[in-house]
Formats: sequence, C-alpha cells, structure tokens
Amino acid sequence: MNILLVSPAYPPTFWSMQHAGRFFHAPSNVPPLGLLTVAAMLPQVWPQRLVDMSVEPLQEEHLAWADAVFVSAMDIQMQSAATVVRRANAAGVPVVAGGPHYTLYHETV
Repeated sequence: MNILLVSPAYPPTFWSMQHAGRFFHAPSNVPPLGLLTVAAMLPQVWPQRLVDMSVEPLQEEHLAWADAVFVSAMDIQMQSAATVVRRANAAGVPVVAGGPHYTLYHETV
C-alpha cells in the first residue's frame, strides 16, 4: 500500500518562514514530526513518501502514486489541509486525517 504523508502549507504568517527563512537558509522551521512518527509505525513493507508543502507543492503525480493520503494539520493550516483533502477525494484516494485541527474539529470534517 503506497502511503503519501502530506504536511499542508502554512499561510504567510510567522510560522510559514516565508520571509525569515532566507536568514536561516531553511524553507521551514516546523518539521512534520507527527507524520514522521505515524510513518514509523506503519508496516515497513508499505512504500511511503512525504510531501511537506512548506518545501514543495503537492503534485498530481503524488496523488496518482498514492493508495492513501495521510494528512496532519494545525488550525493555521486548515485552508491548505482542506485543499489537500479535496484533491485527494477528487483523485479517488482515501484520506486519513489527524493532528490538532482534526482532533479539535472532527465533527466539522
């Protein structure tokens, strides 16, 4: 089972590092540790790919490869996360959602 782990993009805020990143030579200051932890718990025989949308865009090729999309989001990422879910649904790929946003607002998803 091909698992695509997606960390949604941050909007232009302090958390996005859009402007400060050039001083640190880093596109992101918040690695997707929750997704990486989940990845470590999945069966080792399942191929996995990570897309951190703070670093690279989510491509159609990513979704075409995936059998399932795992997404984790904080509230500040909710717009980007909703786009990821819509795109995965449109591609017919099941979504597993977690993280602070989905934990707090699970009834709205």
